[in-house]
Amino acid sequence: MSLLARAALPVVLIFQASSSAPVLRRSGHLRPDPHGSVSLKRLTLEIAEANSSQRINGGSLPVFVPGDDAEEPLVERHYVYNFSAKEVASLNFSKSHGLSDAATHCIPLNTIFDLGFYDGADSRTYLAGGYCVVGVEADPELVAQALQNYAVYVATGQLRLANIAVAPHGEPKAWTVFYKSKCSKEWNSFIKTVGCRACAPPHGVDMNACEQVKVTSTDCAGVFGTFGIPHYMKLDIEGAESGCFQAMERLPAGTQLPVYVSTEITQTDYIDTLYRLGYKGFKLVRQDRLISATGSSTGPWGENALDCLTGPVWRDYAQIRAEFTAIMAKDLVPTEACPGGLMPIHGEPKPAAYYMWYDLHATLNAPAAAR
Repeated sequence: MSLLARAALPVVLIFQASSSAPVLRRSGHLRPDPHGSVSLKRLTLEIAEANSSQRINGGSLPVFVPGDDAEEPLVERHYVYNFSAKEVASLNFSKSHGLSDAATHCIPLNTIFDLGFYDGADSRTYLAGGYCVVGVEADPELVAQALQNYAVYVATGQLRLANIAVAPHGEPKAWTVFYKSKCSKEWNSFIKTVGCRACAPPHGVDMNACEQVKVTSTDCAGVFGTFGIPHYMKLDIEGAESGCFQAMERLPAGTQLPVYVSTEITQTDYIDTLYRLGYKGFKLVRQDRLISATGSSTGPWGENALDCLTGPVWRDYAQIRAEFTAIMAKDLVPTEACPGGLMPIHGEPKPAAYYMWYDLHATLNAPAAAR
């Protein structure tokens, strides 16, 4: 999306909130509701909720949250937002080029699901490439930040945000305790060994390193039912990925699955599950090559993702399973093409100062050698 200002275009989208209705720009925090410390079901922002007449043109931004109706698992709420002059110019530019209605230009082939939105680093790259994105994030404070940082994309519908906690497996209603890490919001998780990792290596479980909050969770079936099936689905939801795999298994026969999927991996059953779902090509991507001093990202995806051994070339199920089995048994030797030293999701961490992370990338297309 272009952010070019067009001074000649009329300013039509600005909305002045009344003094009794503070806008998001004055606070990026969420207040606990009367029923719990933090409610991921009831998104309670320090902003006024917009009424039906205050849609995008009136100065509001939508967020999807869990609903009470099983037939409508996610519902859309709108919140008052005070657009800056630069944002208004960008919105007018988008409108004049027919890009202000996602329904007309967001289709499955150009849509990416970013489950584990975090700070939006991955989504920023997808959006800049022209893709439509559905960002799923459990932490309401990160959703509030996203509304500030990506307001134009949200207003045009190129980015749709869902403030939901995805259950790892089984019945979503059984997952009510969520662990918010005090060390890194990247570690927020339903899994205690992830969300309550100690800040310092070897990152054993430390209940003082996390905050337990009550949540209402959902599963990926609600995400698919609301937003459809994407071309690419990025999973980085700290141990809850299996819940999305189960939802994919329950889709009606003949449903087109995402052509590309990526997921952080620490166990071989993710490989087995994706293979059973019909994925034929695989890559193991070293995440240490994508880390900078300011953070990390999933990096290139699909055909552009780089396997630790074969680069852009896809490997088959047997090859990738054998490789990852060997990786799990090894310690960290960074000079190896595909080193070990994994940070596990379940169980005690290895006593190492540094760890290796891998993302598994999968495609429905068979590797060239197997065609």
